Amino acid sequence: MISLSTGNSLLTYMTTDTAGTSGSNTSSSPVSANAKARIAATAQAALQAAGSTHQASVAGRALDKQQTALASDMRAAMTKSGVKLTGTVEFSVTSDGKVDLKGSDADKAATTAFLKSDASQPSFATRIATLARDALKVSATIQQSAAISQAARYGGKSGGVMSMYTSLMQQSTTTSAVFSFSASTNSLTYPGALATRA
Repeated sequence: MISLSTGNSLLTYMTTDTAGTSGSNTSSSPVSANAKARIAATAQAALQAAGSTHQASVAGRALDKQQTALASDMRAAMTKSGVKLTGTVEFSVTSDGKVDLKGSDADKAATTAFLKSDASQPSFATRIATLARDALKVSATIQQSAAISQAARYGGKSGGVMSMYTSLMQQSTTTSAVFSFSASTNSLTYPGALATRA
């Protein structure tokens, strides 16, 4: 289940040290070495296939519309406030609620100050967090479909299929959605996403 904070909590994450990687899954896997190699070789293809389904495409278009509207509104508000970005700012939100803001020091400071002073309803911080939450939900569905496909293809008998599926889902429990924003472009990426850039 996705646990994602919004609004002022996003600002709290941004103003504290949230860098670092989440702990990797160290539990032993029942999948053989050969099966692991095959999974690794086909994982991206499985994600692309799952992300290309009609359902995923519809969800992806909705997310694209959402992030384009957010970027347009945020760009207009920043211009009105006199905030000028020199490069791209990336808001990275993981499925366990961790937030990371990447960009130049000046752009990060300007963006954080802008979000703190933002009085719009809903706030831009809330909208960014909502976009990330929605993207992670879509991503979770895509990854589940990809895991089912891989497990069915490589798991062998029914017990192996379930073991492989469980292992694959454990490996993808912490994923991230990245909203990239600049003065002229914006994009949204997440595991299983097709290119969504505006």
